[in-house]
Amino acid sequence: MSLFLKKNIEDASIGVWEIKESVEELYEQLQLSPEEERVFSSLKTPTRKQHWLGYRMILPYLVREHELSAISYDTYGKPYLNNGVRHISVSHSGKYSALIASPVHSVGVDIERIDTKIERISHKFLTEQEMSEVGRDLSIEALYVMWAAKETLYKLHGRRDILFKDHIYIAPFVPQKEGLVYGTIKTDGGEKVYSVQYQTFEDYILSYSIDRSRFSYL
Repeated sequence: MSLFLKKNIEDASIGVWEIKESVEELYEQLQLSPEEERVFSSLKTPTRKQHWLGYRMILPYLVREHELSAISYDTYGKPYLNNGVRHISVSHSGKYSALIASPVHSVGVDIERIDTKIERISHKFLTEQEMSEVGRDLSIEALYVMWAAKETLYKLHGRRDILFKDHIYIAPFVPQKEGLVYGTIKTDGGEKVYSVQYQTFEDYILSYSIDRSRFSYL
């Protein structure tokens, strides 16, 4: 067993799987649906297959046995449990896979391995306003909080009609090992503010958000 982290939050649970197993070892522990078998077969690399199987390994620790079902994907590629019991979001990076599940709310999760390369692409996902508010010389830690928060909100939104730089704004914050930031998603339908929790461990950052503004049953 390689469940690295499990956290119960109000209306949701989150888990992180540390991948120590081979593709074959993970596969032997799971019973995949025909749809999941097709998805698994389409994955090109052993690392991608390990990440994907890692999500499935987490599910039994977050979802009650009678709620377990196959993972399906909507027309936008957003995953969900196909029995309609729970909303989920998944992420992967390096040696970890992460999954968050909620019985009633839309959710988003992101996990990232921290690397200096983010400095070279910060102009692609941050606005001038964001950079000036947090500080022109942003630390790598601050950049990753903002990137992970935007990725989390993008997944929570669940559609492909928004861009990190144009539609998601992260309010000023002071980077910490663990904390809370606020992000606004701006669409033609208006603006909506969400809270995003984050924490760092080793050289990774984990972030997640729960849309508690309304019940959102599938």
